[in-house]
Amino acid sequence: MKKRFRIPIIGLICCLLLGTIAFAVNGRKITATYGGITIYLNGQKQVATDVNGKVVEPLIYQGTTYVPIRAVSEWLGKTVTWQGSTSSVFINDSVFSDNEVAAAENVISEFFTLFGDKQYQKMAALCTGDAAGFDYSSGVFGMKEAKLKSCTYNGDYSAREKKLVFECSFAMKPAANSVYDPNQTNTTCLIYVKKVGSQFLIDEFASGF
Repeated sequence: MKKRFRIPIIGLICCLLLGTIAFAVNGRKITATYGGITIYLNGQKQVATDVNGKVVEPLIYQGTTYVPIRAVSEWLGKTVTWQGSTSSVFINDSVFSDNEVAAAENVISEFFTLFGDKQYQKMAALCTGDAAGFDYSSGVFGMKEAKLKSCTYNGDYSAREKKLVFECSFAMKPAANSVYDPNQTNTTCLIYVKKVGSQFLIDEFASGF
């Protein structure tokens, strides 16, 4: 069963505070200390970002430190979902374990290693669903050549889709007649990995967030 909970503020170390910021809450103006707050989780410095990767600063109001709920939740291995109709934030245990995430990431890495070696049949054996029916000799998601640069797990999307979802970036060479500019050398896409029995198989490629 998924658990919902309130996140305690843990591992916060406040450095020199640089200033204050004033804003309105329910029509009432408040002043909060802003800037210069460093967050450590188990001794490791963290940088809070929003869903688009933009840095979000913590702040202090009346002695309480406020931090971005999505960033802290994801650091703790939880998923965060916003429900606009009720203005509610749902924090849940991750649908997939760390071992499952690592296994799925390894499949993606192996898939693109095989792509570099032109082992197209072996690539297809790592796929299921629509992804299993592609002719990879003509390219992968519009890429004639692709070197995997990064592979980032997205727990929130994975919880919604019931599949492991990764945002992957590549150094690449476009395939003929693809949507990419012929001179484009980098791109990103989403890769969905499905657990089939005890196996993890690539199920879908999609455009980024």
